[in-house]
Amino acid sequence: MVAKYVMLADTVRCIDCKACVISCRAEWETPMGYSRDWVKQVEFIKANGMPEVMLFPGRCQHCDEAPCIEACPSGAAYKREDGMVLQDDAICSGCELCVPACPYDARWLNPKTNTISKCTFCQPRVDKGLEPACVQTCVGRALIFGNINDPNSEVSRLLAEKEWVKLTTDEVNIGPNHYYYTAGEAIPAEVMPKLHDRHLAGKVMENVVNPAGVIGVGGMVLAFLGAGVMKLIGRRNEVGTHENQEGK
Repeated sequence: MVAKYVMLADTVRCIDCKACVISCRAEWETPMGYSRDWVKQVEFIKANGMPEVMLFPGRCQHCDEAPCIEACPSGAAYKREDGMVLQDDAICSGCELCVPACPYDARWLNPKTNTISKCTFCQPRVDKGLEPACVQTCVGRALIFGNINDPNSEVSRLLAEKEWVKLTTDEVNIGPNHYYYTAGEAIPAEVMPKLHDRHLAGKVMENVVNPAGVIGVGGMVLAFLGAGVMKLIGRRNEVGTHENQEGK
């Protein structure tokens, strides 16, 4: 059975120690001023009139219907069968069309590599049987990662024991694989996903890089294909091998 990886964040247990952010920066050598994950503080007034702060760990939500993949013209953004939305630096052009496509603001252009960076659930670590760096270093055990397709996994058990929610709205409901526990508190609007005027990226893909527009942008498309076709074939083979190994 193919794994399906998800992340759980217990906002009650989070103490905003930033261990997750620091460990992620160290693991991925993130440039100063940038981060693949974060903890957002949201102040609100409870029903009893008392002020309170909620803490929301955030990162790429590894959506089932990730719009960043649709917006990427080179095929650098892709999704594995286990649910991870990944980025292939070898064929990323750094065009940034995927950046505004993400309603969770999880993507950014790395100024050192000129390629797009984002949380990958620490895919290389997970493939070795390790936890993501942020989960391993979370001192409050606010972050839990695992295979939701395994009924005996910790994530499956916790999802059955508590009421977890996803950051979705009527406008943005793209199947995020990141769950939050808030002890029944409503999720503040500040952390909800928002559509951007990306739909410059969407319109480019739909109205330009489509069968009717191929003639006008054929050179660009061929350049992307020429740079990435062999890499894409290799990646498909790698994914197939990964699935076969898990199926045994």
